[in-house]
Amino acid sequence: MPSEPGTQPPPPPPPSPSYPRDTRDRRGPAGAGTPGPPDASAAAPQRDFTEPRRLHPASVVLGIPVAQAVQALIFPFVATLAAPAWLTLFVLLTFAAVGGVVRVLDWRMRTFSFDGEVLRVDHGVLSRNHRSLDVSRIQQVEIHRGAIQRLFGLAAIRVETAGSASEPEVDLRVLPEADAVALRSAVRLSQARLAGRTTAGTPSEDDPSGAAGREVLRVPMRHVVLASVTGARLLVLPAVLGGALQFIGNQIGPFIDEAIERMIELGLAGETPTVVGPDLRLLAIGAALGLVLSVAAAVVVGVLRDGNFHIRQVDEDLHVSRGLLSTRDSVVPLRRLQLVEIKRNWARRVLGYATVRIRSAGGSTGGEGRVTVPLLPTEDVDRLLSELLPNVDGVPDLHAHPPAALRRALFRWLRPAALLIAAVHLLPEVIGFLDTDLVATLQPYTFLLLPINAVLAVIEYRQLAHGATPLVVAARSGALSISTSIAPVVKVQALTSRRSFFQRRLGLTTLLAHVAGPGALLTVLDAGRDDAARLHAQLTEHAASPIPVVPERADGPGGEAGGRSGRHDGSGAGSQPAAAG
Repeated sequence: MPSEPGTQPPPPPPPSPSYPRDTRDRRGPAGAGTPGPPDASAAAPQRDFTEPRRLHPASVVLGIPVAQAVQALIFPFVATLAAPAWLTLFVLLTFAAVGGVVRVLDWRMRTFSFDGEVLRVDHGVLSRNHRSLDVSRIQQVEIHRGAIQRLFGLAAIRVETAGSASEPEVDLRVLPEADAVALRSAVRLSQARLAGRTTAGTPSEDDPSGAAGREVLRVPMRHVVLASVTGARLLVLPAVLGGALQFIGNQIGPFIDEAIERMIELGLAGETPTVVGPDLRLLAIGAALGLVLSVAAAVVVGVLRDGNFHIRQVDEDLHVSRGLLSTRDSVVPLRRLQLVEIKRNWARRVLGYATVRIRSAGGSTGGEGRVTVPLLPTEDVDRLLSELLPNVDGVPDLHAHPPAALRRALFRWLRPAALLIAAVHLLPEVIGFLDTDLVATLQPYTFLLLPINAVLAVIEYRQLAHGATPLVVAARSGALSISTSIAPVVKVQALTSRRSFFQRRLGLTTLLAHVAGPGALLTVLDAGRDDAARLHAQLTEHAASPIPVVPERADGPGGEAGGRSGRHDGSGAGSQPAAAG
């Protein structure tokens, strides 16, 4: 009906309110039986894990860790070593047959499922065990492909939570590689949905390492080789050779003694053999050969383990891939990052390199709870930190500790040297069998430990430092190996201040900042009492608040705000740029 003259037509009805769809679908992600939001992850492998599944049949053999197999066979082998060979072989075959039957039963009784909300694993032959992992508690998901597993298109998947300590929460050995990638993608999509964010780079079957993301770091092969010859792997071969030679000597020694006695009885050897001293040339050649073999072994192990090391960022996750014959692909959520450690031994300091360890809340022992960058030029450390810790430009400014800390360092280093010197000089007077020419020869040289340890104490004191910004706290210590630990302040869960009798006299305090994860601890050693009290109060505010407050900072000559809101959600992602500590 037309409106009357002089009146306005009625306004159109307001549009119906449009609310954003709740993307936190607890029933499961794409790949777990429920379609997800339309994004780039639609190209990810779609598989349904809601129904219980068994592992691949090859897991009966390939699912046995090598260390576990060696431990299972070493007892029957050693127990029957003095028996006839046929008995040793019979016992080993019996153990293998029984173990095979147990493995087959375990494979039939072990199932897993994932409904988008909970990952469930049932296992056990005589005693049934049921394990449930909420997807929101999962910290790391790692795919491991051994050399033999890769030949058959198989892989193992490890799922870890913040409570993982001595072993991963779930270790599925082994699955078809496509299923392992799809399960990891399903877990990641569910976590993204629960966090209210979308994903744009989910790994697919053709790209299991997540190459669709942005490359953060790639370690060239020359750095992997250099890391192998300047690290602890150089000591692997001498230890193995020493143990092997000792074992061989213990086994063939009695046979050699018996052979010599028979030769003496037959008149083929004199009863008083001539003993000559060692040939120094042979010793030098043997030492050089051992050094060459040690370097070669360290390089081979390092290249096979860390070759093709690269880190890519896909959405808010780090995808870490490494290895040549045996590969490992780990996914570490940036919001779960707890601690970053920068380590430089004396050789790497001289060459200008460092090793970076990235710790997250989850992770089992044995090195799997952290991601270790084998080698990185010192000048690139700050750039990597800016990638790992949002709005952090690098290592914050560190403040040196007071001179009283030097006295503590001298005490720590000179005390064991003095005890060793006293033992070497006094014990031979009390214990007769220690009174030998060798001990008497070594006694004067033990005094060299005092000046050497004193120099190391001075080096440690000069390295002691700590610093803090509104976003991170950092501490540095060490003498032969310098370690700098950096933790987001919102990840600090508890604080401990320690003051021994001597520290109280010197006005020093050791502060321990506890973060989630096995062995994740930031130690401020021998700081000034007032500095430690201020740092303790600053970190306590964050540790006690479920939603820590990060102060805003004006940045630039114009005084513009230097970031987003001062409120922090505790995830370690976002907030303000770091100010100098």
